Amino acid sequence: MNSKSQDKKKVLFVMFAPHPAFQAQIGVLSAFLENQGYNVRYLEITIYTDEYPNKHSELVEKVIIEFSPDLIGFSSYDMNYYHIVDCGIFVKSRFPHLKIIVGGHHASLAPEDYLKYDAFDYVCIGEGEYVLLDLLESSFNFQIISSIRGLCFRNSDGIITMNKPREPIVNLDDLPFADRSIDPSIKTSGHLYADYLPMLAGKGCPFNCSYCANEAVRKLYPDGNKYVRVRSPERVIEEIEYCKMNYKFSFIIFFDDIFAANLKWLDKFCAIYAKKFPDIPFHCLLRPEMAVNEETLIMLSKAGCVNIKIGMESGSEEYRMRMLKRNMTNKTILKAVSLIRKHKMDLQIFMMVGLPDESYLDMLKTLCLNLRIRADSVQTAIFYPFKNTPLYNYCAQHNLLNEERRKKMVVYTYDTCLNFPLIKRYLIILLKWINSSTPIFCRFHFSYVWLFLCAQYRSWFHKRIDYA
Repeated sequence: MNSKSQDKKKVLFVMFAPHPAFQAQIGVLSAFLENQGYNVRYLEITIYTDEYPNKHSELVEKVIIEFSPDLIGFSSYDMNYYHIVDCGIFVKSRFPHLKIIVGGHHASLAPEDYLKYDAFDYVCIGEGEYVLLDLLESSFNFQIISSIRGLCFRNSDGIITMNKPREPIVNLDDLPFADRSIDPSIKTSGHLYADYLPMLAGKGCPFNCSYCANEAVRKLYPDGNKYVRVRSPERVIEEIEYCKMNYKFSFIIFFDDIFAANLKWLDKFCAIYAKKFPDIPFHCLLRPEMAVNEETLIMLSKAGCVNIKIGMESGSEEYRMRMLKRNMTNKTILKAVSLIRKHKMDLQIFMMVGLPDESYLDMLKTLCLNLRIRADSVQTAIFYPFKNTPLYNYCAQHNLLNEERRKKMVVYTYDTCLNFPLIKRYLIILLKWINSSTPIFCRFHFSYVWLFLCAQYRSWFHKRIDYA
């Protein structure tokens, strides 16, 4: 820690998360501000469907009293919105002079959702490193704040002012390694909770999926092409080496939305990785269009990649292209699957059910494609509309949003927040479990699978019956 931090302002980051996990962007923000001489602390609060921040108010108050921050930063996603609002109002009532800022995808796409409450002083749009730095350096002087790009606030008349977004950071190598000491899953032994190292090679995604917050955030910037950036292969390798010296883990998962989009970058990265870490396998995410390039898979396999994760979302080719804007054919998907198998890498796929205007036939096609792919793992989500994405706006225009049910959700795993008939709603929930169980269908007798599904559905029904 920089010795100057004793003379500079303190920042408390607060994250309401559905389960303990390493929040990479907060880790980078924490490291960035620490390098600038600021004192940073992180508080992560695990939330469940029936819990609200008033149950955690004593913990929040205790940390504020102990740490005495000058600024609290809440990290937002759609499903922790009400928790942030309740907690922000509580904090402001107890510490009226404490400044509060909100960042993250939800805040970037809907800053007015927070600034309509007096509890929140600022909202950060887009990346927060230099927005936070400018805000802290301004000592909250209104004249300076009014010119900080990427910052939203209420002016002296109480009118919401939205400054233009700041251009994305061009050279990600300039940023410090993420501060992993904030990771609540790290045991005292230094062993990562799930036995893997979460890693990001870059930021952004170039595709236009209608349901994705990335697509909406990219459009905030004047030049969306600058939104997709990647660190140099050497810098990524350097961070892995640092983590290897400080933590214990068996493999690495690259959580970039699209890994290896640039073949020249991938060739260099794989060559270095294979030499440096021959005994550390890794996982990564690809698009099917990239996985049909056999050169990509050869490089990944030789470097030590053992698991490819691919988003299919819907098994209906027509629906996937028309509604989700994922312009890939089933033929492309099946070819990608075949090549992944050929190079002896495991396959995990991501699917969704409960999509707007999804017919029963579309849902059946999803199940059929799952059974045809025979993936090693299937993760099926129930569709949840992220604020101000194209598919959210479609749901809002067609009166599909059930706000009462949406308010209670913190994960999109157990129920739908769209206005479907009761029978279709329960069918969606059942299909979520059936789709996720397709690898078991392919390995074990049907009776065992049916018992598993019944147990899962019964567990859900008893927990969520109050949603009806």
